[in-house]
Amino acid sequence: MVPSVDAFLTLGLLCGGVLYWFGYRAYRLSNRLGRRSFVAFTTILGTGCVVPALVGFAPTFQLAGADATWTQLPVMFWLLSTFPWFVFALRYTGTRTSIPTHVLALAALPYLAIFLELFLSIAGLGSDLFSAVGSVVFLYIISLAIAGTYLLLQNAYSYDHVPLGQGSTLGLTAIGSLMIWNLISTQITSATAGAGAYAAGATAAAAGVAVAWHRYDLFESTPSIGTLGERALTRETDDLMFVIDDDDRVIEINETAAQALSGARTSATESSVENLLGKDSDRLRAAETVTVQTADGTRQYDPQVSTVSDHYDNDIGATLSLRDVTERELREQRLAVLNRVLRHNLRNEVDVVKSHAELLDERDAPVAPIIDAADTIASLGHQAHRIDQYVSQSTDDVTVDLEALARSVLGTLDVDETDVLISVESPSEATLTTNRRAVVGALESALDNAVEYAETSVTVSFDPQPDGCVVRVSDDGPGIPDWELASLDAGTESQLQHSTGLGLWQLKWAVTALNGDLSFDIEDGTTVEIFVPDRGAERATP
Repeated sequence: MVPSVDAFLTLGLLCGGVLYWFGYRAYRLSNRLGRRSFVAFTTILGTGCVVPALVGFAPTFQLAGADATWTQLPVMFWLLSTFPWFVFALRYTGTRTSIPTHVLALAALPYLAIFLELFLSIAGLGSDLFSAVGSVVFLYIISLAIAGTYLLLQNAYSYDHVPLGQGSTLGLTAIGSLMIWNLISTQITSATAGAGAYAAGATAAAAGVAVAWHRYDLFESTPSIGTLGERALTRETDDLMFVIDDDDRVIEINETAAQALSGARTSATESSVENLLGKDSDRLRAAETVTVQTADGTRQYDPQVSTVSDHYDNDIGATLSLRDVTERELREQRLAVLNRVLRHNLRNEVDVVKSHAELLDERDAPVAPIIDAADTIASLGHQAHRIDQYVSQSTDDVTVDLEALARSVLGTLDVDETDVLISVESPSEATLTTNRRAVVGALESALDNAVEYAETSVTVSFDPQPDGCVVRVSDDGPGIPDWELASLDAGTESQLQHSTGLGLWQLKWAVTALNGDLSFDIEDGTTVEIFVPDRGAERATP
């Protein structure tokens, strides 16, 4: 045999050994993304280097001419190596870290055509139909090789911590070896040229793996952190995340947002931001908070809008994050209202106590105003303590009977000292799972206000719903003043007008703690409508 041919075959054999060696080193590593598929890739590609060399050394095989069937072996093994190569690229870059076995089996099914074509070729049973199918399979396999290379290059280009050279050298291993080996059977007819092309392809494969491993720390770097990190930012965060285009259409939302919006991911991504949240991106950018109706009730969010630009600095859309600040807003509102109400009301009541106490020193003055003022101060303290219980302190949900709670609360009120007729309309079922303290606080406020201001009657009714219960407390009194309801809606006490106490604030904050809804009808007397969600029904919903 020609000495140069022997040298080329020996070089190819050594390159196969190099690929085996790096496959073995990867096998010895602890679990890394893409490690197993990399071992399979280097093993198959290494075999594609070793087998042709061994066949070439056999004296019974020709190295050139039409009968040189050994020239198909490098390409054959290369075709088989593209499948683990593509899986390696998916996992190594974090594009798909877990792929179901049945998906892998279906994706690998077209590779059976390679062996079938080889068998039919040897048996002389080839056909035009099967050749056409083989061409389609070949294109499929080539597309996997190109797609895997693209993923590596794109990952290296997108994240600065991954050297671009790593993706380039690995791409040389997968694509470069095929480009060279394909010349063996198509353009080269001499034994020396064929062996040289074979050795060149094997060298490209081995060199690519060696450089990627040693120069660019193949399995020491973590290219998947970029892809997986981005997913974690949007998946693990408690913020509601939205991607919107330059026309304010919602393109994508994260899982947290989908759950908050009752899992309506499809309908959400077909809506505009304004339809979904009630404000467009410009108004969200300027807003301090935005109110959103969620699966957990009405919540307050802090919106943050960040513009997204392309490589040419064109604004192509924005990302929107909504951070839940309901508890913060409730706390700040509670402190502001308590400060203003207590300061105003306590000052007035203390002035009453002081003035009547001074009169006692001078003459026999009535003590009833002093007692009333003391009762008012004690009531304010009781209300403030009650509010603190269900607003500031966490509590577990329990099963409660709303009718029984309403009757219990009525028993604590001074209903015997009034001529008001109180009726409780018993429902068929008013039992649910919720925050008992907050329910008691809401009922206490609504019933106390109704009994105090009613002229002749108070009615308590219950309307069970699939996801909760609506409680209505109606009276025939003068109705709650508009300015007091306006203060509740504004979330703060007016500097010029002060409510008579904390009763309505207790009601509002209790309903907020329940994640419920509160409404008032003051057209004819006052009707307070409270929706109490059933926490048990929420947890049972898949």
